[in-house]
Amino acid sequence: MVSEIIHRRIKRLIKYKRPIFALSALLLIWFYFCLPDPLFSDPYSTVLNDNKGQLIGAKISADGQWRFPLIDSVPENFEDAIVTFEDKRFRSHLGVDLFSIMRAVIQNIKAGKVESGASTLSMQVIRMSRKGKSRNVYQKIIEMILAVRLEFRYSKDEILQLYASHAPFGGNVVGLEAASWRYYKKHQSKLSVTEACMLAVLPNAPSLIHISKNRDRLLEKRNRLLIKMKDENLIEESDLALYLLEKIPSKPYPLPSNARHLLEYVHKIQPETIINSSIDSDIQLMANEIGNYHHQIYAQSDIHNLSILVLDTKTGEVKAYLGNATNTTQESAVDMIQSKRSSGSVLKPILYAHMIDEGKMMPQELLKDVPTQIKGFNPKNYNRKYSGATPADIALAMSLNVPAVYSLKEYGVEPFIHRLQEHGFTSINKSANHYGLSLILGGGEITLWNLCGAYASMGSTLVNFNKNDGKYKVNQDKTPSYSPRSPNKVELSKTPRGLSAGSIYKTFEAMLKVIRPGSDGEWEQFNSSMPIAWKTGTSFGHRDAWAVGVSPNYTVGVWVGNADGEGKNSLVGVSKAGPILFDIFNRFSSGVFFEEPIDDLYPTYTCSKSGFLASSYCEVIDTIYSSNQSQKSTICPYHKLIHTDQSGMRVTSICEAPSAMKHQKWFELPPSMAFYYRKKHPEYKMLPSFRKDCMQNVTSEVMSFLYPSEKSKIYLPTDIDGIQEKAIFKAAHQDPSGLLYWHLDNVYLGYTQEFHNMEITASTGNHFVTIVDGDGNQVKQAFEVIN
Repeated sequence: MVSEIIHRRIKRLIKYKRPIFALSALLLIWFYFCLPDPLFSDPYSTVLNDNKGQLIGAKISADGQWRFPLIDSVPENFEDAIVTFEDKRFRSHLGVDLFSIMRAVIQNIKAGKVESGASTLSMQVIRMSRKGKSRNVYQKIIEMILAVRLEFRYSKDEILQLYASHAPFGGNVVGLEAASWRYYKKHQSKLSVTEACMLAVLPNAPSLIHISKNRDRLLEKRNRLLIKMKDENLIEESDLALYLLEKIPSKPYPLPSNARHLLEYVHKIQPETIINSSIDSDIQLMANEIGNYHHQIYAQSDIHNLSILVLDTKTGEVKAYLGNATNTTQESAVDMIQSKRSSGSVLKPILYAHMIDEGKMMPQELLKDVPTQIKGFNPKNYNRKYSGATPADIALAMSLNVPAVYSLKEYGVEPFIHRLQEHGFTSINKSANHYGLSLILGGGEITLWNLCGAYASMGSTLVNFNKNDGKYKVNQDKTPSYSPRSPNKVELSKTPRGLSAGSIYKTFEAMLKVIRPGSDGEWEQFNSSMPIAWKTGTSFGHRDAWAVGVSPNYTVGVWVGNADGEGKNSLVGVSKAGPILFDIFNRFSSGVFFEEPIDDLYPTYTCSKSGFLASSYCEVIDTIYSSNQSQKSTICPYHKLIHTDQSGMRVTSICEAPSAMKHQKWFELPPSMAFYYRKKHPEYKMLPSFRKDCMQNVTSEVMSFLYPSEKSKIYLPTDIDGIQEKAIFKAAHQDPSGLLYWHLDNVYLGYTQEFHNMEITASTGNHFVTIVDGDGNQVKQAFEVIN
């Protein structure tokens, strides 16, 4: 019976109170959705911190305010100060403080005007988010409702973070973190009690009271807050007198700008965020100092731009990033670390390493070094001198162009492009036909960013191989990182995913010394006080000077030049970029060279003279340690067995009984190589001549063309008198004193002796030139004269 009565009353209540329930439901729904999400849509500054969390740069927000992204915590000093000053019951109310409202109403009635608004910190957060709203009773009620809703969505700590991140601190300074740096040049977590109090009273009326105006009123307000905090037992009475004596800042300070080009770079990738970078501020400031010092010197020679990048070799993390000299007035905003520039010679060690790694070269094998023309491409060594044949490691140290071109020709341009892309050179993205063999001499464009990443990756492979008991990281990072890399579990493999440790070590060993022509034209060796593997490069037209160096701890890259591409004769890698590289490495504590990867170096028998794998005809055999693939390399092609009679003349079985022959092991280079080689190697012995009765069917190569190469295209211009200029053809013969007889299209031209250079004039079209020596040996070369 009782339950029926209750049921009937509920039905009657629902029937007559339905509109009230509906309205209440609508109000609840509105209350739930009334708070915007996100609460603030303001643009933020991009903030860059170093690896210790200290500010090194910030980019102003899109609306011209220094407004740092939302902070993750509020310092205790500031929390005590702001709660004491603005909202002492902050931790206990639900967004609205009824006691403060009652007090404010009574205070305002007595004064006959509004003297107190009774706004809580929660209400102030709402007011800051609702920009431009008038301050009247209606808007105050809306703020109260939204403040209550705010308390349901956010914790008290989060509300404090919202307040501290969006409160105005005068001028275009918004938020505690920006204010802390602008007024005190420090992180908010390091604010003293007095500093926190000064910043706590600023948002109360930042347009009226500021460090540059009404300073006395600002000081008075700060001191009143300090006294109030003493009364609340938040500070010791014994400290109060000292706090009251502290002065307020005299002016806002500029924000740090120690890595402005890195800031611009990360702003494009991660705008409006706080980036805790891997930058080491000590190394960054050192790089800035060294870069600016050298810029002042180079600017006197109209060389206005330079960049420096320092990486941690083990991790690839960026430790210093100087995109351009900070005191230059020429193209100073251009970040030369990310700019594409001609590579010069800095890719040569990568080719050297891959050829050793794949068994296509021995570390010290003789490479061809003679005047060369390949399909119209005419590479020259820096000093226009040639040695005929040069050990590969010395050719790398001397940065000889001709041996590098022949090496790339053997390796293949297309495979090398693929290898460079594996090393992270994203700007090498055109076809092999586009680059051709000039790729190894600067025919492609790279960035300092990718260059340092590639060399640091090689160094990291070597360091980790020894660290991990002869195993490789499966995923070796090839690209530098401006953020600290997380120490994830490393997956290891016995098989390298790129270059082997042995080939890298042999390459770095060759890079320990750099040899360049000195002022007197002779070769000089340049050494660092630290054992580093380093390489320099100079682009065509002297537009770019490069230097890159690797140690087990750091990889340093330097570029020097003019951002607009203007070349200067003095712009040479070893003399302009090299000194900067040394200055940086010499600031680091002395270190050791890379540990030899014993588990990836294998004993290999090589010819002492040629550096190739030893053959049975090599007179002296050396044992070197090289990569495992070296066993697949070429057997010495320059040693052979010759047969002579008792007088030393060469013979064959046609003219001499084998029992009467003497057999000798002989080192013989092709004529074009021997022609230059013997000038620097007086011990080089020419092959003995054949005995006259043994000349029949002798096909041995005794001479060759130095210029032109087979099927060359030659341009012969006419002078102002309309007379066609002449080409100088060059040849080499094993016997320097022998005569060579020259013929153009079977027409005799004349003879040469000792220096075999012949002037030739020919009409447009295809021709061939023939040379014959005194013994009847001949060689023929086809060429084409073009308009």
